[in-house]
Amino acid sequence: MRLDRIRRQGFVGVFITAGEGAVPAHALRGDFFPVEEVEARVLRLSIRPGQAVTNLCDAPDPGSYIALAQRGVFVYDWTDFTSIKGPLNAYELVARPLLPITCADLPNDLREVAQAVRFADVRFADSSLVAVK
Repeated sequence: MRLDRIRRQGFVGVFITAGEGAVPAHALRGDFFPVEEVEARVLRLSIRPGQAVTNLCDAPDPGSYIALAQRGVFVYDWTDFTSIKGPLNAYELVARPLLPITCADLPNDLREVAQAVRFADVRFADSSLVAVK
């Protein structure tokens, strides 16, 4: 899992890979904490007052997705959709916060990781799939 942010909106996304999805090299830099710790660190953030979450998946237990989105992050999970053009190798939006946080709302350790990995052409609020190369 890793944390990403985009320049235009500044919203934060959490990407769950379960060890299968692509991870940008910038998220794996040695001067950051291990990428596997992102989920636990995000869950230490407070639930935002008035936060509502939209669950977008049919997982048997979407609790972990919802818990992350309650902290104000967009939650994506690795999927390997196959389309007419072949496998998409993308992350699918599984939970969306009503009140998204920005990078500035993060503690320093998470902010550093989020600032290191940006998707210039992605708006989390509008993107149901994000391909990571």
